Amino acid sequence: MNWKIERQRLRQLVEQRDGRILVAIGVSNGAEARELHHSIYELYDQNAIPDFIGGFITFVSGYLCAATYGLPDLGYILRTEIVKQTDIIEQSTWMAALDTNRPAFPIGVDIDTGYGNQPSSIILTCRQVHKQGAQYIQIEDQYAINKSCGHMSGATGLGKATISAEEMIELRIKPAVSYARAQDDLMVMARTDAIAAAGVKEALLRARLYAEAGAELIFIEAPEDEKQLAMAADEFKGTAVLSLANMIEGSPKTPYKSPRDLHKMGFAVGLYCIGPFLAGRAAQRRYFGIVGRGESVMAGTDVRPERWFEGFNNVIGRQQTEAWNRFFVEGK
Repeated sequence: MNWKIERQRLRQLVEQRDGRILVAIGVSNGAEARELHHSIYELYDQNAIPDFIGGFITFVSGYLCAATYGLPDLGYILRTEIVKQTDIIEQSTWMAALDTNRPAFPIGVDIDTGYGNQPSSIILTCRQVHKQGAQYIQIEDQYAINKSCGHMSGATGLGKATISAEEMIELRIKPAVSYARAQDDLMVMARTDAIAAAGVKEALLRARLYAEAGAELIFIEAPEDEKQLAMAADEFKGTAVLSLANMIEGSPKTPYKSPRDLHKMGFAVGLYCIGPFLAGRAAQRRYFGIVGRGESVMAGTDVRPERWFEGFNNVIGRQQTEAWNRFFVEGK
């Protein structure tokens, strides 16, 4: 048994990017994380990954972490929940890597505002998610713990509030960067929600200041039209700073773009943080509707075993676990 299969290193992907885009995909639980691993490697086996994609990242989303508790992304979850979620995703992707003999993707983690007002809280959060497998942390400049999803309108629905750029740098970015630089496998992404609070010029200014403070990845959240999205893409072209665009399926805020589109615009990272969950919800609603009307879900649908119980058991690791048990009990 090879228990030491390596996880891909984000820094190595960045160094070897050569102008290609990295694609980060959010997962809400261990099953989705394993499905992502299997699905992407199937595409690699089919030579179906286009040349402009330089790699993939498994993303631990605050929005999805809250959703697993049946809650909106409005400040309900704290450090304990996001650390636990990171541990679940790390464990499930490690098992998927062992199952496929393919390295797991790097893990990025959304730590919201850091879960505290002082640098010590930021350092503790960075330490705990890094210990559970994070290779980058995403920290933002919304006010306090009761922040909201970037594509919502604040905790009250009446607009977002941000702290000052100086507070973001001194109390959040600098502690995170200090901790990250002491590691060999952790990067800091700084996110600004200033477009909603103060306009795109302020957001661009903050993005530059955050990069100067040491953030290696910059995330200007929720550009409101094509022009603002292009401005975010152009801001760090020709520099070592990696710019990220966040795509939310059906969002009223930001024009939706494919990884191909974002690559053409010049973004270094495309984040699809809740799309798998939204796609799953659509399938679940269809399922609930059919069963609720007393009908058969299997009538007139693709009934190949790999799409249903048998296929899911393979992805979730049933055969893997059975093989481990045989190996140690029977020696074969």
